Amino acid sequence: MPSLTRRSVLATVGAVTAGGLAGCGALSDRSPPAGSLRFVNDHDLPHSIRLAVTDVGAEPGAEPGEVAGDAVAPPMQRNLTVTEQLSPNESTLYEDVFTEPIYYGVQFFLDGSAPEDTGGPVAFNPSESGGENGALLGGRVDRSGELSWVISSADNSGRFDR
Repeated sequence: MPSLTRRSVLATVGAVTAGGLAGCGALSDRSPPAGSLRFVNDHDLPHSIRLAVTDVGAEPGAEPGEVAGDAVAPPMQRNLTVTEQLSPNESTLYEDVFTEPIYYGVQFFLDGSAPEDTGGPVAFNPSESGGENGALLGGRVDRSGELSWVISSADNSGRFDR
């Protein structure tokens, strides 16, 4: 199963960012595009957060985290994994991780183990949300050390421009 290491993701993000800076005067004013992934550690201990795509589909399945139907996606999107080591009160954002307008079955892991309650699997579509511009996916370790996922509306539709 191919895996995105922090180094490969940072290299890709760095190349994209450097290219974007040529035409963008205020990068800090830009919000993350739909399909981005954010990891946050609000706990007072360091943690490893891992995301693994378990399946892809055309629609959400019957159970949480399940997807159904056939979806066209490159192999790297079908087998995507991202792991991040976060210090206390640290966050990391990866832009354009989810590149296809499909449903991704996703599972988060905290320090190598799947959370039993709040961090269970999720079906995520970066091109759909309650807003107009798609969605971002996040994995967050809260102050008590529990991992959960969050889907939020994007202010920037990115590659999913309608």
